[in-house]
Amino acid sequence: MSTVLEPPNTPPSTQSNVKPELPDASVLEDRTPEWIRTTPVSALFVLLIGFVFVILANRPLWHTDLWDHLNYGQNIIETRSIADTEPLMHLCRGVRMINIPWLAQVGMAAVNNAFGLTGLQFGYGLLIAMCLAAVAYRSVRLSHSAVGGIIACAIFLKVNLDQLLVIRPQLGGVMFYCIVVAWMFGRAKHSKFVWIAMPLMYALWANIHGSFSMGLMLMGLTGLGRFGDVLVISKSLRVALLDREFHRTILLTQLCAAAALLNPSGLAIYPEVFNVAGNPNINSMFEWDALTLRTAQGQSAAAAALLAFMAIKLSPRRLHCGEMLAFVLTGLLAMWSGRMLNWWAPIAGIVTGTHLIASMRKTTAWLKNPQPGKRTGLWTVVNIGLVWILFAFTSFGVQVMHGRVPEIHRLVSSETPVATLEFLDAEEKLPSGIAFVPAEWAGYVMNSGLNSVEPMVNLHVHITPEQVWNDYVRLVNGASDWQSLMDEYGINLAIVDKDRHPGLLKRMRESADWSAQYEDRQAVVFFRKKEI
Repeated sequence: MSTVLEPPNTPPSTQSNVKPELPDASVLEDRTPEWIRTTPVSALFVLLIGFVFVILANRPLWHTDLWDHLNYGQNIIETRSIADTEPLMHLCRGVRMINIPWLAQVGMAAVNNAFGLTGLQFGYGLLIAMCLAAVAYRSVRLSHSAVGGIIACAIFLKVNLDQLLVIRPQLGGVMFYCIVVAWMFGRAKHSKFVWIAMPLMYALWANIHGSFSMGLMLMGLTGLGRFGDVLVISKSLRVALLDREFHRTILLTQLCAAAALLNPSGLAIYPEVFNVAGNPNINSMFEWDALTLRTAQGQSAAAAALLAFMAIKLSPRRLHCGEMLAFVLTGLLAMWSGRMLNWWAPIAGIVTGTHLIASMRKTTAWLKNPQPGKRTGLWTVVNIGLVWILFAFTSFGVQVMHGRVPEIHRLVSSETPVATLEFLDAEEKLPSGIAFVPAEWAGYVMNSGLNSVEPMVNLHVHITPEQVWNDYVRLVNGASDWQSLMDEYGINLAIVDKDRHPGLLKRMRESADWSAQYEDRQAVVFFRKKEI
């Protein structure tokens, strides 16, 4: 019997031929934390939403509400207090003012002071991008399709475009509202994170814009919808009333409503929301008009509603009671006022995107078995790279990285009276007293630092005394008693919009008491020949 023994050590020549094994990609991937991994779909939406963001972050600033909010924010920064009465307009002094969006105004003024107008452009684009991200996230999760998310975002943008053009605190409210909409359509409505994050969000929201009330309404409809769903399925009122999720939704809504009281005005913030919407001066603001098919946004809303109804009809998915209530009620509010499209558009987008994909999946092969993309750390790196590239294409990014600031004419809309303000700034002495300035331009005129020009009104029409606003409307319409109104308010300087106020312009040109001191393509500046 013989035994063959292997040599105790491998010969050196053999060792030199052995190559060390490299860990495969899956081992390396496992070392990446799960929470940081992303999918190919996320990169697609970073690219698409980022494209919209770059366009908006380079878009000239609108000439209306922005400047009024900057003025109020700057006043709060300088005085370190929130005024209880109107602090800027002479004809509104003493009028009680509950300034709900004070924190947004301070933030806007602080950004403008630190970074200039490019910072405001960047913030504007970022807010809308975050709205789109919330809508896309929920639509993709519900439809299991990137196409559903793209459809939802497209409908949101198209229907609500006119409301998104103006930079104002309302944009912050729309962003928070989109988050609530995403929560409403989701399943994990009562996680520990939600119980902490939602009240904190409402505490912030109530200091940014009055639309927190719309978010609370949506949460209430979610609870009511849960009650309706359980009632329909169980056919028992007792079971529906004892439903645990119904109780938790109502409790969470109450907690968020209480968190909204963490504001300088306390409980008075709730009636103020309705006071603004019910103010009689609002009736003369065209953006608060009812939707009609004669307007582009009315036509867009009608087309979106028809598409949504068609998708719901053909879809095998069930539309929950809360979703239906929110879709119908916010739609009715939008019909009452175009301004309410802000609160219908994200719901319409998610409903349409989700149910349209569900109806197409029955007949479209490539939608039948959706395969979610693998979550990897590589796609996270791609997303970070895309974000950096997109940032570099914004005016703010160019300013931060290269120190180049665009000229004022590229930063503000063409309707902004830049040349008119340059003329006024060059004048050594301007006529004293209240000045007639179009309300849309008043904020920009005051923001320019011309302390000697104090407009008759601004766009905070809910604070303006009703008689003052009515007299202003009569003036812009060129009423026959325009001269007596000018005399009554002691107006010695008037800036007239050539396109929007042709009647007043004609009367002032014909008057022997006024002389045109400056004129350009959009405005004429008149001085009274003998000041009063």
